[in-house]
Amino acid sequence: MREQFKPSITRPADFSAFWQSTRLQLEQIDAKVQRDSNIAGDIPGVSGEIISFLSLGQVRVWAYFLQWQDEQPRPLVINSHGYGSHCRPRWDWAKQGVNVLSIDIRGFGLSQAALPTPSRWGYVLTGIETPESSVIRAAVCDYMQAARIGRELCGDRISQTAFEGVSFSGGLALMSQAILGQADLLAVGVPTFGWAEGRNLFVKSGSGAEIAHYLARRPDHVEDTMVVLRYFDAVNFADQINCPVVLALGLKDDVVPAKTVYAIANHLQAPYELLEFPVSHSDGPEEEQWNQFESYWMRLILDGLPAEFGQRNRGRLPQKK
Repeated sequence: MREQFKPSITRPADFSAFWQSTRLQLEQIDAKVQRDSNIAGDIPGVSGEIISFLSLGQVRVWAYFLQWQDEQPRPLVINSHGYGSHCRPRWDWAKQGVNVLSIDIRGFGLSQAALPTPSRWGYVLTGIETPESSVIRAAVCDYMQAARIGRELCGDRISQTAFEGVSFSGGLALMSQAILGQADLLAVGVPTFGWAEGRNLFVKSGSGAEIAHYLARRPDHVEDTMVVLRYFDAVNFADQINCPVVLALGLKDDVVPAKTVYAIANHLQAPYELLEFPVSHSDGPEEEQWNQFESYWMRLILDGLPAEFGQRNRGRLPQKK
């Protein structure tokens, strides 16, 4: 049943033109990167900084940038955070030999002031009236701009690039890669925004619940809101991903139900491996199994993909040889 779960693509007629225009608008922005302050770490040879740059709408957002101070080409990892959360400097990743740029999306963490008036219905509903004004569009642009800045700061010392994200940032990473096509590996766990229509049926918490609550109270807005959300439905981006994908889900999850992730997986055209864990978005001890997701994609970006990548059985974590 999981393999056959494949809801229809619902891309609006101007979907491609909308995102092409958005990308061009973003590329025309002078990011005006500022290296605001140094942050202390305990890894010899790795510098840590808080940097900021301009994103869509000339909004300044902030990020943590960890970089090895040598000339050796290393992987660059772009990542962000969950819904309602914020980034932290990923010294643990840098220690393994990668450079990391972790972006706080506007309205969160270091970038909280970049969205001074979020919707009273919830962050995700800010600007929901049109796809152009939606905060989700802006959030995707913040992630894409982080990828651009990371590549500029690292220059020609990049061996591979990974776009990583879990939950909220998983959705942003997936959409960003579909638009930019710059990553060598996409590593996303329980990506939000998959299967917009289905989310209203199954989600019990998080951004999906905020949307459901809004539509329940404003039934006259249902049709227009769903049209806007189709511009940000991860299912509508899945077949445009052009790099290998490590995709992970929790079989029990009230925030990003497994069905919404299967909907994404079953539209992927690129090689992928789907990892299934018992739970996600929970406080239970089984959450510790998600450490395997992180260690697996990190191994791939450092050591390269095996020839059989994408040919393994779904749901079984490949074992290290």
